[in-house]
Amino acid sequence: MNKIINFETTQFDFDFINHVKRLRQLKKWSQDDLSMRMGLAKTFVGNVESFTQRHKYSTRHISLLAKAFGYKNISELMEFPTPEYDRIKVTVKQVYNESGTRVMESEVVKIEGIE
Repeated sequence: MNKIINFETTQFDFDFINHVKRLRQLKKWSQDDLSMRMGLAKTFVGNVESFTQRHKYSTRHISLLAKAFGYKNISELMEFPTPEYDRIKVTVKQVYNESGTRVMESEVVKIEGIE
């Protein structure tokens, strides 16, 4: 079963979440690993990276992330391009298991800037 979902967010939040996800994957850390390294609930990073949840990283989390990744300066964590838009609309295709109870795969199919 496939489902298309749309949501609006800030491009900064979207890009930052994906930037942290790439860093996490480079370290070969699971979502749970990063959550624990940040000193947070085991499910925190999974909730942030999920397209069905509205969790985001806060300013408090930025320093926890920098420490978890071993950066001496927060600016090292923030090395990713400046967002083009303030707000964006994201369209995601999700593939569910046969019973329709669990997302097996998510793919961003479209990102549009909101003026």
